[in-house]
Amino acid sequence: MNTKGIFSISLTAAIILATSCGKSHKEVPVTGIEFNPGKMEIFVGQSLPVTVTTVPENATNTGELQVNSSKPDIATFENGKVTGIKAGTSNLVATCGAVRQTATVKVYWTMTKGNASYPIKQATGYKIYDSPGVVYYYDVDFSDGTEHFRMTVLEKDLGKKIDVSKPLPSLDEYDTCFLCSVRNNNDNDITIYLSRDNNPVIRNEMWETLPITATGYFSLELVTGKGYVADIDVSLSNGQKWKMHYEGPITTKNEGNY
Repeated sequence: MNTKGIFSISLTAAIILATSCGKSHKEVPVTGIEFNPGKMEIFVGQSLPVTVTTVPENATNTGELQVNSSKPDIATFENGKVTGIKAGTSNLVATCGAVRQTATVKVYWTMTKGNASYPIKQATGYKIYDSPGVVYYYDVDFSDGTEHFRMTVLEKDLGKKIDVSKPLPSLDEYDTCFLCSVRNNNDNDITIYLSRDNNPVIRNEMWETLPITATGYFSLELVTGKGYVADIDVSLSNGQKWKMHYEGPITTKNEGNY
């Protein structure tokens, strides 16, 4: 019996098997991480699916992949979705081994007209003074750049819920208080005017009185730690609804008069 030949064959098979096993266990590290979408803009309360993929496809350490939010008080990431908590900017941070990648998440307060919602990207206005250091009223505009809610609130009505279906008792002969929905080109402009002793008047961009009524309220206040807090919750008899919530700064200009 030729045992030398058998040993030689067995040794060759062992070398081949060892070489094959060595190849199958070769470590292939992740070299890149990709977010889809790469930049995210969402509303407070809105969730958006986010796909996080690693490259190359045959990487062996994908189990080390972790994704976290840099500011979970603004946006969270759970179960493949990013969710807006409050307005601001956060980052989704993904790490896998030595690789790190980030994606920006911008969260906005919203304004809603009818069935469409828009991010509040701009909050600007005027402080109108009736004497040095004494604010008469606030005239502010909330906008995504195209759609706007504009409100005028007397300083003495700051922090009050202003009922749009009734005259405003605090107004005097020369006061005015209104809420306006308008686009940049003034299409579909609707303004709700509140007077002292008459029912609220609703006008269009041509200054014509509209045969519609409104219910609900709007308000503007200053809250420590939040800045300006503005709310709109209005329903029009033509079926249109206006809703808005905003917390934060307002870029204001000071004016001696309107």
